[in-house]
Amino acid sequence: MKRRIVQHGSSSLTITLPIKWVKKFGLKKGDEIQVEEAGPMLQVSTQQAIAAARKKVSTTDYGIFTKNNLSHLYQLGYDELEISFDDPKTLDEIKARLPECVGYEIIDQKDNTIFIKSIATTLESEFDTILRKSFLITNELAKNVLQALEQKNYKKLSEIRNLEYLNNKFTDICIRILTKRGYKIPNRTMQMYEILKSIERIADEFKHICDLFSKGSKDKDNKNKPDPETLKLFKDAIDYYNAFSTMFYKFDPHLKKKIYLERPVMLQKCKSQLTKSKGQNSIFLHHIIEIIEKTYQAAGGYFALVL
Repeated sequence: MKRRIVQHGSSSLTITLPIKWVKKFGLKKGDEIQVEEAGPMLQVSTQQAIAAARKKVSTTDYGIFTKNNLSHLYQLGYDELEISFDDPKTLDEIKARLPECVGYEIIDQKDNTIFIKSIATTLESEFDTILRKSFLITNELAKNVLQALEQKNYKKLSEIRNLEYLNNKFTDICIRILTKRGYKIPNRTMQMYEILKSIERIADEFKHICDLFSKGSKDKDNKNKPDPETLKLFKDAIDYYNAFSTMFYKFDPHLKKKIYLERPVMLQKCKSQLTKSKGQNSIFLHHIIEIIEKTYQAAGGYFALVL
């Protein structure tokens, strides 16, 4: 957008701020903004959060409302929700997901309408801390799943999968912050979003593996155990993910090379193993392939982020 320079007095030059941007962040006369020089450009920014966003949702207009819909509204940055519904199960869906939406609280409920409000305001300054927790939880999830499978402690998997719940919690907070404020490098918000969604989806794969091998944990013949060769591929996939996780916080050209060169080799090994696998091990291999691919996607976002 273009702005015309206006002269005030003998030495002051001013430009107007876009009204849409001003309203978005609730700025008013007397508020401070940051202006930074970047060569021929001036970057104007504010520490203000986006003005409180409200949303009314009715199942009459939007159809069935699920717990995933609540997560979507949370990620989109809404601070106040009014949800009207016909099916009493909708309330159960909302209450089941509400603990994962940090800061959301039910403040009122009348007839078939529920009112939710965000009471958290400090989280937006803690993006980097929450992002690191997302990585650490996914790292711990990967390590614990591998250890349980190697030790044939399949009953432990039901407990380990709860870490994915925490991962969802933290990645959702980060996505919400990106929606409301953007990333600290404004033109890299899209890349950070891609990284966050990839981390969340990698954690999903570990959760699916927990479910896959914990279901038959009571079988005496242990038919559900993974074969050694597939387990080795799983370990390689975790090492691949760990390379990305490490590189995110300390760039290493050797790890970047590993990300690019090892992916096709691992995928080929997995596809070769698929030709001689069946049952649960075939499904296991599918999840291993997904971990490799989603890690590669996350790394792609990271490489664009640091350019």
